[in-house]
Amino acid sequence: MRNFLRNITLSVLGFISKPEPGIHILNAHYMNLLNDFDKGEQFKKQLKQILKYGELIRIEKAVELINNKIKVDKPLVAFTFDDGFLDCYTVIAPILESFDTNAAFFINPNLVECLDSYYEEFSERATVNSKKIMNWEQIKYLYNRGHIIGSHTMDHLNLGDEALSDSILFDQIANSKRVIETKVGNNCNMFAFPYGTFSHLSDKALDIALKNYEYIFSGTDYKNYFSFGNKVINRRHLEPFWSIPHMNYFLSANKRY
Repeated sequence: MRNFLRNITLSVLGFISKPEPGIHILNAHYMNLLNDFDKGEQFKKQLKQILKYGELIRIEKAVELINNKIKVDKPLVAFTFDDGFLDCYTVIAPILESFDTNAAFFINPNLVECLDSYYEEFSERATVNSKKIMNWEQIKYLYNRGHIIGSHTMDHLNLGDEALSDSILFDQIANSKRVIETKVGNNCNMFAFPYGTFSHLSDKALDIALKNYEYIFSGTDYKNYFSFGNKVINRRHLEPFWSIPHMNYFLSANKRY
């Protein structure tokens, strides 16, 4: 009932909302829960709707503008995708390329080409339902096509968990960068911490991330460009299969530095 009422409210508000000027970084995960049946038609509609009001920009441009605290006079929208699901390779990246833009894909190295037993544990912890994962060849292909490959920790752990030792935090945050750089051949300078709210990133974890990455991303406090004292860039959760009114409502936020 709560989700039903939320959807109704967002739909109503979305019909009277329009995207506002600002640099919007949208974060998503996959096409839908049916895996390969959604060929991205709704995502294309979302992108076309954005172009009615503003522009699609590359993720590198978005973080450059935000870091320099630039104010813009129209909506500029960039994309990130967490967890490295196969949809990113088969559907999402080709659609973004057809619109002449890219995305940052944040992956968990231990999830790539993992054993079935590990995937089952991950699925339960991260609440995903039998979504296929990209392999290293596909991830490297995306990088070679102009997309960004970033880190989402080794195992998608809650970095706000006080039980995590310093060595575990270092492995999850710093070593994931090194594994990605070795496998992909890129300079992995972007990091998005799992689950994304303020409680999911401890001070120790943030300190390690700041020493290893140029850009760090949350998934909360979207109306403000930054959190954690201007050290973390905030993103807005919006899946590519969500409705146009929902997208309009979320993009209607007045962004603040």
